[in-house]
Amino acid sequence: MSELLAQEDENQVVYFNDAVHPQHNTRPDYGWIYRGEDFEIPTNPGRKRVNINGALNAHKVTDVLVVESDRVNAQSCIKLWKKQRRRHPDKTIINICDNAPYYHSRYLKNWLAENPWCKVIYLPPYAPNLNLIERLWKYLRKQVTSYNFYEHFAEFRQAILDFFKISKSINKRWSLS
Repeated sequence: MSELLAQEDENQVVYFNDAVHPQHNTRPDYGWIYRGEDFEIPTNPGRKRVNINGALNAHKVTDVLVVESDRVNAQSCIKLWKKQRRRHPDKTIINICDNAPYYHSRYLKNWLAENPWCKVIYLPPYAPNLNLIERLWKYLRKQVTSYNFYEHFAEFRQAILDFFKISKSINKRWSLS
């Protein structure tokens, strides 16, 4: 895989793929409070989530594609990969994925057999540190979900989607380090 990432090939594009499921609830990360003082954190009942299937271009990290769906499954992967194809119509697209069950489904494998422009490389099991898009998910949590209270799910969902709408300027706001 290192040879694949070491050089850019004008005939192919490499994307790191993963899903994220931000939960509609306040998510405190860390903080200081003096002993004997109280600090209330507003929360929401329930556990509604926004399900995002995403892909991050390995050579141009500002190229981020996402698909929101009710469930992340083989169908949402195909929808994401078709979106990649529209962006890069004449290129081979290599998707580097973790070992989530939907990446190994028979449905997805049949689709891949019919679409030779799309290739999949699997990361080793239990190695999220190798998936570049995990850094974007961390930044999403930092910017949108951590420390922010959204009273209504619609506000929360919109904040998540707005994060990706402005991803065209993402290189000014984050780095892979």
